[in-house]
Amino acid sequence: MTARWNAGFVVAVTLVLALPIAVASRVGAAPDAASPAAKVPAAKTPVAEKVPTDPAAAAAQRATALRRKILKDEDFVDNEETNRDPFHSYLRLFVDKLTIKTRKVPALFDKYSLEELALIAVISGDESPRAMFRDPLGLGQTVKQGDFISKSGARVSKILSDRVIVEQAETSPNGEPRTVEKAILVNPEDPSR
Repeated sequence: MTARWNAGFVVAVTLVLALPIAVASRVGAAPDAASPAAKVPAAKTPVAEKVPTDPAAAAAQRATALRRKILKDEDFVDNEETNRDPFHSYLRLFVDKLTIKTRKVPALFDKYSLEELALIAVISGDESPRAMFRDPLGLGQTVKQGDFISKSGARVSKILSDRVIVEQAETSPNGEPRTVEKAILVNPEDPSR
């Protein structure tokens, strides 16, 4: 069955490829006495209205017309309806600008970033644990769960026996806001721990 199919396919491809060549070669030739076109009188049409039926001949006629076109300055004017700029990016029309809402919260250490603060003590064991942070000037202050502690808006989410977990809002690489949890250890440079 595949041999019969292959033979039929080869014949079909040959006909498809040979037909436009045969038609193109007969466009300018006089009709034969045996052809049906010889019996039908040709309609007299002006040259400007003559539209070829062959797609290849129609494409050649369009290419010839375009080559003869004389370009003017108004052909290069930026006009959205008739002359679009092919290098203009329309991507900005489909991208929504996300406005990141920053909330100003009263933070205990509102002049310092989270990296500048040091956790020096944790008081745990009761129902409301507390932690003590020290700023770069040496001033210490106690915090409880839910307090904001830095100028970036880091919020204390958990106070454990040896560390404090803080949540900080960051912007992901694709522009979406996300919350990141960071653990701050008590005296991380102490080798005995």
